[in-house]
Amino acid sequence: MSRVEQGFLAAGAVGLVLCGLGASLDAKAMLGAWLAPAIFALSLPLGALTILMVHGLTGGRWGDAVRQPLRIMIAMLPFALILLLLVLMRLDLIFPWAGADSAMRSEQVREKLAYLNVPFFLLRFAFCAAVWLVLAWTMLTTEDPAKPGSGKKFALGLVLHAVAVSVFAIDWMLSIEPEFTSTIYALCEAAAEVVGAVALAILVLAARRAVEVMPGGEEDVALSEDLANMLLGFVLTWIYLMFMQWVVVWGGDLPDEIRWYGMRSTGGWLYLLWLLIALHVSAFAGLLSRNLKRSHRGLVWLAAVALAGHFIDVFWRIRPPLFAGGVPALWHDAAAWMGMGGLWLALFLFLLRRPDRIVWWKREVAHG
Repeated sequence: MSRVEQGFLAAGAVGLVLCGLGASLDAKAMLGAWLAPAIFALSLPLGALTILMVHGLTGGRWGDAVRQPLRIMIAMLPFALILLLLVLMRLDLIFPWAGADSAMRSEQVREKLAYLNVPFFLLRFAFCAAVWLVLAWTMLTTEDPAKPGSGKKFALGLVLHAVAVSVFAIDWMLSIEPEFTSTIYALCEAAAEVVGAVALAILVLAARRAVEVMPGGEEDVALSEDLANMLLGFVLTWIYLMFMQWVVVWGGDLPDEIRWYGMRSTGGWLYLLWLLIALHVSAFAGLLSRNLKRSHRGLVWLAAVALAGHFIDVFWRIRPPLFAGGVPALWHDAAAWMGMGGLWLALFLFLLRRPDRIVWWKREVAHG
């Protein structure tokens, strides 16, 4: 293990100790801070799964270039699912429908309790986890995704993946505020996942290779342009979906849905919203420049801005209804992000340096 990995591991250990302290003082506040980084950690392997299955259907040099960092993200899936298990232990501290007497809830929420109940919630999460683990195992053990005859497998995988992401988005994000309803939210989450995964894959690739001088899919087009154009498409999709959700809510004058935006547009959350908009607009505008896309620094900057935008997006969507106590309470968030982030980065860098460990079970079976 390198010194950098050891440093991240130590930071993660300190963060987990602080999380334990926070849980002993206020379990609800600590668990509320834990959910956003846990979902962020899961979003990256889910986005990587989407991209690799799409590449399995379409082929292309762009997918071959980012395949290794995407595979490493997918290998992080079990770690992300383990992080969510802590939330399952005390659902009542996060989800209002899980802990209170149904008679105390509004009529709108009571109508949803046939779906929003703990046993069914756990069953649905087990289904999602099983689907993702099977898809991850399939993608990590597939030597050649573009092999003829594999299209049906990837098409079926994308369908199952879309169902699992939709169920997960409804259960783990929308049901934090069960009065809020959105038929497009799952698509927004799927688009955000892909933006984060592509941005991180580009950063990893650009840190190791000069992609701006490598050939792309067409003559006189650099590989960096192909990757940047792909990121542009995903960022634009996210912007469009989020904007359409906002237009429908405000145009329809829907009180419960407007309340969802109102909570995220007051106090410090308003500044975070403006930062989120600024990051995505900057990424979109920069990705229109061919000079930036053909520049190594430009590509790294664009990918970093897009990844930062995904980070802010997850925090802005998940954290406000679970936050209480003012600025001093942010130490719970610092501890959670430090603990999870340190461990995640240590494991990610280890797998990046030792990609043979991604499918260690195959090697052991082969030598067994």
